[in-house]
Amino acid sequence: GLLQIEDCLDAEGGIALPPGTTLISLIERNIANVGDSVAYRYLDYTRSVDGQAVELTWTQLGIRLRAIGAHLQQVTARGDRVAILAPQGIDYVAGFFAAIKAGTIAVPLFAPELPGHAERLDTALRDAAVRTFLLKLPNHRRPQVIVIDQIPDSAGDAFAPTHIDVDDISHLQYTSGSTRPPVGVEITHRAVGTNLLQMILSI
Repeated sequence: GLLQIEDCLDAEGGIALPPGTTLISLIERNIANVGDSVAYRYLDYTRSVDGQAVELTWTQLGIRLRAIGAHLQQVTARGDRVAILAPQGIDYVAGFFAAIKAGTIAVPLFAPELPGHAERLDTALRDAAVRTFLLKLPNHRRPQVIVIDQIPDSAGDAFAPTHIDVDDISHLQYTSGSTRPPVGVEITHRAVGTNLLQMILSI
């Protein structure tokens, strides 16, 4: 069933994630137990003044993660960094979690066309060692740009399950860079899970 708060606390009430608890294992629990429920709802104000709701159920999210993840596995190796540069919306969410599910490290960034973000994006990409890594690659392995919304759901048939540990890095989180260049922080699945529980317990 679904993971309960009590399952994540020790005898003294402190946070103790059960073994094997990762962002992906939590998503998979939701797919198995509440698959028809809405996982994400995005209000798209580019289509309507009041915002048009775009929804994705847990089952639909799982299908997208396998499809995008399978595509990523064809052009990356475990532990590679994958920059997410999609516009805000459901595709951004799917791209982020698919990178993690594929065994790579997600680097959630921002669309370069947004005002004032080009320099920050350049700094973050250099800091994440993306550019250095790319320069070492032979020409036939240079950067792969994946257009998320063009990947068909059927691509998920090629997904290869990969083991993810609670202490693996899930993503790099960059500071805002308002007073200095953005700095990347390595975030593990344990850190995300602990933070999530802290938020739930504080409510």
